Amino acid sequence: MAINEFPIGQRLIGVSTIRDVEYEGDELCLDEVNLYLEDTEHKITVVTLLPIADTDEIKVIIEEAIKENNQVSAKSYNLLPSLALGVKLMSVWVCENVQGYQDQVIFAFETLHPTITFLAEGSVIKVFMHEQVYKKENEYTKAIIEATEELAMEMKNTLMNLNQVPENSPNQSKIVE
Repeated sequence: MAINEFPIGQRLIGVSTIRDVEYEGDELCLDEVNLYLEDTEHKITVVTLLPIADTDEIKVIIEEAIKENNQVSAKSYNLLPSLALGVKLMSVWVCENVQGYQDQVIFAFETLHPTITFLAEGSVIKVFMHEQVYKKENEYTKAIIEATEELAMEMKNTLMNLNQVPENSPNQSKIVE
């Protein structure tokens, strides 16, 4: 596959998928994924992902869409509603595993961060959505740290009060026995 074959900068206008009918589990397993992208001159490019059953690889086909009556018909239904339409394709990674098999394709939409991953596994394509991970403080841990800091401050103040020598004020009277 040559560099820059992918329609970088084009807007995602449609997605169609074909679900694997043999898999009965909860995971989304696909037999085909089609991403429809449109450039500024209304030329539509279709990026098709197909699993290769013999090697558990992903075959990528990039071609111009065929228009009938100025419309492009999707091959199937979209099972990926969480993938927003109208966003620009910014980057694509076609990954090879250590054995040299092309088993993963990652797309970044709107930013240069991965948005969606298609992974060939067991003669189907599995889908993974990506988001950046942010560190979050556990509220319980935060409360413990604050309480510990307050306790340490109180102990320090108490120790300071115990070690202080009382000062005699000139206005205090002395008790004489």
